[in-house]
Amino acid sequence: MTEIKMVITDLDGTLLQADHSISKADYATLVELGKLGICRVAATGRNLMKVKQVLTPDMPFDFVIFSSGAGLINWKQQKLLMAMSIPADETGEIIRFLIAEKLNFKVSREIPDNHHFAWWRSSPCEEFERYLNYHKVLGDAVQLKENDAFPISQVLIFLPRDAEHFDVIKQKVLKKFPHVSVIRATSPLHPDFTWMEIFPEGVTKAHGVEAVCQLTGIPKENTLGIGNDFNDMELLDYTRLSYVVDNAPDELKFRYRNSRAHHEDGFSYAVRQHL
Repeated sequence: MTEIKMVITDLDGTLLQADHSISKADYATLVELGKLGICRVAATGRNLMKVKQVLTPDMPFDFVIFSSGAGLINWKQQKLLMAMSIPADETGEIIRFLIAEKLNFKVSREIPDNHHFAWWRSSPCEEFERYLNYHKVLGDAVQLKENDAFPISQVLIFLPRDAEHFDVIKQKVLKKFPHVSVIRATSPLHPDFTWMEIFPEGVTKAHGVEAVCQLTGIPKENTLGIGNDFNDMELLDYTRLSYVVDNAPDELKFRYRNSRAHHEDGFSYAVRQHL
């Protein structure tokens, strides 16, 4: 049996319950992992401010990978260890390209201030309005101008839930900007929409886990990962033992080991198969 020295979990839809809490069983498992000397890592698409809405500094984590791998923080020390960004000149080109493609999108400021963002609306879109109305109270939300150019940590594009359409846009983006990462995520706001996230080159949750492995000296062969969505795929392809909860898309359940649903303590179920 593989000796587990590090456990990495996604948050929303994996560890967190519908009310964004951690179940008693899963919390107890995290505490037990700490007592066993096993490194506990959260890997999430949330920005740092939104992480702090659901995790307090005393919660049993050692590291938190946030913004899908663009940022890394030592959770016990609350010390920022990594912050990646796209430079202003390339951001300007990306903004003009996306406007020309008539897309609805937002760009986030540099970490740790990436709860502040600027936005562009090309056409009516209920998903875009949902996002804007919810997040504009969390930070500055200003309308973009076509000639804007400033360093950013992320671009978020709002698309209908259509894998074929997503792939077409993705290929256009990568052809024009080969030095970025493009990540697909199911919208947490409405199941009929997909989010395309553009990050600095190399940004994935797996990149964040690799950084933690280097910091701790733990080999990837001793890692266990658990997630629930397409933006967890790079993470789950990296970890030695990889699980998805039962509420994950069927496409992922065919690809990785299966656990119980997130509301059925799926995190604990997966981990306890290997303790």
